[in-house]
Amino acid sequence: MTAFHDAFAQALEGRFDDLWPHLTPDDRTLGAIAVYRNTSIKGRIDALEANYPTVARMVGGDWFRAAAREFVEDQPGDDPVLAGFGEGFPAWLAAFEPARDLPYLSPIARLDRAWTEAHLAPDARPLTATRAAAAGLALTAAPARLHPSARLFWFDWTAPSLWLAHREPDEAAELHWRPEAEGLLIHRPGAEIRARRLSRAEWAFLDAGRKGRPFGLAALSAGATGSHVDPSAVFAGLIAADVFDSTCLRSPEP
Repeated sequence: MTAFHDAFAQALEGRFDDLWPHLTPDDRTLGAIAVYRNTSIKGRIDALEANYPTVARMVGGDWFRAAAREFVEDQPGDDPVLAGFGEGFPAWLAAFEPARDLPYLSPIARLDRAWTEAHLAPDARPLTATRAAAAGLALTAAPARLHPSARLFWFDWTAPSLWLAHREPDEAAELHWRPEAEGLLIHRPGAEIRARRLSRAEWAFLDAGRKGRPFGLAALSAGATGSHVDPSAVFAGLIAADVFDSTCLRSPEP
């Protein structure tokens, strides 16, 4: 980026001093900058609304765009690619005074952000049941590596159900939060993003994998969540969901 482009970018954020060696500080220049600035702000607001559709749906377009403008003013970002814009929005919402009476917004925004991150994550081939079976006992020592798009959550209340109910509106869906623990997995093993509610055993298995533990220890973690849990069944369900990265095994594809 040249000195002029850097100065112009700063001017769009309201800092003009470095621009004046390049341009004349008159009304025409200021008017042109205002046009660029308003266009830039609108583009970021539009991107934020696209990246946080569930939050926008819950609060309404007017409230969201007003809040989004404040966020953009506070955290404009410096990446010209807006597909992933708004990484700091969930944490910003948690401290946003008008959202004080809406404590569910920040967690819901975290899940929207996870959807965007899953969309932008690198592609990878999921581990198949056939390949896992071919590995035999060696699988127990292999790292239970999650697919690179996987985003894992556990809440002490029904944030996943609330998010899913608004993400894909359904008249029969529960639209109120309850103080009941729920887990959620968001990932993209293929072309489409998937969202899956998790049992405590499933979450424990995946959390162990996220921490770099091998499949054997991940199975033990799942089994420790309850005497009725069958770790083999938990693993079978997760591998059928294409949750694991095939690079956890060094052997070539069968």
